Amino acid sequence: MYLKFISFSLISSLFLTISASGQGQDGNKNKSLETFSKANISKIQGTQFTARISKDPNNKTITVQIPNQKVVNKNDNDNNKKDDNNKNGNNNNNNPKRNNNSSGNQAQNLQKQIAQAQAKQIQMLKSLKIATEWVEVEIPIKETTKIRTKTPLEAFDEKGGIKKYSPEELKTLKGSNPSLPGYEVKIDELTPGAVVEVTLNRSPGNKDDKKGDDKVFATMIMVIGKDATFKSAADNSKNKKK
Repeated sequence: MYLKFISFSLISSLFLTISASGQGQDGNKNKSLETFSKANISKIQGTQFTARISKDPNNKTITVQIPNQKVVNKNDNDNNKKDDNNKNGNNNNNNPKRNNNSSGNQAQNLQKQIAQAQAKQIQMLKSLKIATEWVEVEIPIKETTKIRTKTPLEAFDEKGGIKKYSPEELKTLKGSNPSLPGYEVKIDELTPGAVVEVTLNRSPGNKDDKKGDDKVFATMIMVIGKDATFKSAADNSKNKKK
C-alpha cells in the first residue's frame, strides 16, 4: 500500500508539472514554421472556408492560400539519436546487481524512474512548434459570382483624410442586390493579402459531360480583413547590391 501511494502521488505530480510547463511556454519565442504547397480544388472539403488571396485575381479564377496548422517536432533527428542512446542505456541497466528488495529501495528506484520520465516529457514539450502549411488553390469564378466586402473599401476625402460615408452613399455601395451581406466591389479591387471567406458551389456536372466532374466554382467571395504578415513574391525578392 505504501508503494502504491507513492507511485500515485508521483505520477500525479508528473502530469501537473508537464501541464504547467506546456501552458507556460512563450509563444513569441517559438515562431511558427511556414511551408507552402499546391492542391487541386477537388481536395477542398466543405463549401465554405477562410483563406487569403495570394495573387491578383482575374475574371476567371482567384488564387488563394488556405492555412493548415499542425504540431511538429523541430528536433526530430536529435530526438531519434537520444532515443537510441536511451535504449542502449536501458539495455545496460537491464541486468543490475541484486540489491536489497526492501520497500525503501523500491520507493527510491520508483522516484528515480518517474523523475527521468518527467524530465524527458518536459524536454519533448520544449521541442514542439506550431507549423503553418499554406495550401495554394486556384478557384474558378463566374459572372454570377458575388464579390463583396464586409466593410466599405477605404477611401480618402479631398483633405487626405479617411472618408466617412453618408447613409445614402452606404446604400449605394450595397450594389444591385442590397439584401446581400456587405458591400459590392469589383474583382480587380481585390488585392493579394486580403483575407476572404469563400463560398463554393458543388452542383454535379451535366450528364453530357464526359468527365462527369463536379462543377465547382465560387458563388461568393467576401473580404473580411487583411493579413498583415502576407508578403507577395515581389516583396520576397531581394535587390542585389551593386
